Amino acid sequence: MEDVKHERIGVAYIRESTEEQDKGFSPQNQERSIREYAEKHHIKIARVYKDLRSGTTATKRNEFQEMIQDAIQKKFDAILVYHTSRFTRNVREARQYKDLLRKKLGIDVISVVQHFGSHENPSSFLNEGVNELFDEYYSRQLSFWVRHSLMEKRRQGKPIGGHPPYGYRRHKVGYDKTKERPIYSQEWETDPEAAKVIRKMFKMYATGRHSFADIAKALNEAGHRTSGGNQFTYSSIKCTIQNKTYIGLIYSPRKDLPDLKSTVHERIISDELFEKCQEVIRERRRSCGRPPSKHRHYLLQGLVYCDRCRKKLDEKSEASPIRRMQPSMYCETHIWKKRERKFYSCKFRKENQSCKQSSVESKMIDDQVIEYMGGFNLPEDIIQKTLTKLRENFDMIEESSTDDERLRELEKRKKKLKFLFLNEDMKEDDYLLEKSHIKEEEEALRQRGAMKSMTRKQQELFLKRTEVFLRDFPAFWDSDITELERREWIQLVIKRVWVRDQQVVAIEPRDEYKRLFKSHRKVIDQFPVVAPVESSPEKQSVSLCFSFAPLTEIYFWDTKGYMCP
Repeated sequence: MEDVKHERIGVAYIRESTEEQDKGFSPQNQERSIREYAEKHHIKIARVYKDLRSGTTATKRNEFQEMIQDAIQKKFDAILVYHTSRFTRNVREARQYKDLLRKKLGIDVISVVQHFGSHENPSSFLNEGVNELFDEYYSRQLSFWVRHSLMEKRRQGKPIGGHPPYGYRRHKVGYDKTKERPIYSQEWETDPEAAKVIRKMFKMYATGRHSFADIAKALNEAGHRTSGGNQFTYSSIKCTIQNKTYIGLIYSPRKDLPDLKSTVHERIISDELFEKCQEVIRERRRSCGRPPSKHRHYLLQGLVYCDRCRKKLDEKSEASPIRRMQPSMYCETHIWKKRERKFYSCKFRKENQSCKQSSVESKMIDDQVIEYMGGFNLPEDIIQKTLTKLRENFDMIEESSTDDERLRELEKRKKKLKFLFLNEDMKEDDYLLEKSHIKEEEEALRQRGAMKSMTRKQQELFLKRTEVFLRDFPAFWDSDITELERREWIQLVIKRVWVRDQQVVAIEPRDEYKRLFKSHRKVIDQFPVVAPVESSPEKQSVSLCFSFAPLTEIYFWDTKGYMCP
């Protein structure tokens, strides 16, 4: 009974290390060893946190960060790890988190196979620090040799990606029982049928009479599919036309990697045909293309969606974190008679011409949304809640010198993700999901950095000015504010702007601002009328049919998914 009385509450943290499975670092062995140690030392394991992805920093490990948040709430007394390298292989991160846990929260971090003793003992501190240093050394050494071996493989004329691009294939030569995956030959064999499709793509584009979307539509109608069994799109055709792999080279989109002669595959097209296609691309870029963000500004970039393609969004599960293609409208600039004209164009029309929505000049849509936003009069309770939330944010922000460094890490991570995706080492869904997480974290860090830079007097002045602005939003909106400021406010409040032909037909606010939209009515020429389709009760909440008629009120989405006046 005495042992039970003094039993501590602990948690186990397990992190996978794919390169050391044979050294006892498998997740199963880690958990078994931790539980044996906990039973022997009278520690009750309340939860097991697992990050089964190797090679990520602590800030990118979801379970690790959840464990730290639970530690802050004092949900346990100790964290048990198999080895110091499982906690982190970065000395700075190890010291940062262990100091937080041990010194500020009173929670110990115990390595069950390394008997350091009490962390307050100078000898134990030295011993643990040396092990952490060797952990980081091993990580850096492993990364160095992996990069070196990949570059050497490339210099030998062998690709460093996984699966070959469309038009090539590899033969299965065996099965690796240890890693539980098939083994393929290093040489790429030309797929005769796919090679014919590749040649057809290049020949069509070289004529200058077909766009990427035209080619995608023609191939899809002929029944052709990509290596993954998907339909061809603008993006897949564009990547194919620019891929030097098809002229017998080891190609990478990274500018610091030269193109080398391949020793594992043969060319499918000639140099002359490839260069003719690149000239068509260059010529079209001079007159039409997506905008460099540095000098072209779109007020509603990322917010405009095609109403004709609305069903393509509804058919996908809302629970899915990534939808392969959404009916968004991308920004595009056309140069006509030496004058730039900016448009919003439907992505589905661009990708495979499956939509009839024509491009619409951005100013026509922008003006409608600007006029709508100018009619807001905020309720008093919303004003007070906004000011209270701002005060809470100022009070909660803690000084941190790692935000800028973290932003640099995120920028490097984005470049690495793009490299992996373009080299087909990463699935599109995983790439888009990771990219969205990075964007969210970057925005949060930048907002926190702006607020941290304020003194107490500046914060009070900011709150007073905010209150004045909230109480007379129309006056603020009609004042001489910049387009960038307008864009920031619109993006803060609006989630989607639905467009049909030349009209804004619906505005979907962000969840936290839906109540604000209920207090606002504005006349816009034409809006959808919604009525549930006759179906089973459980499907009525998502099954909608749309007809169009002149109305006098803006429509918005309520919390159940209906559009209501």
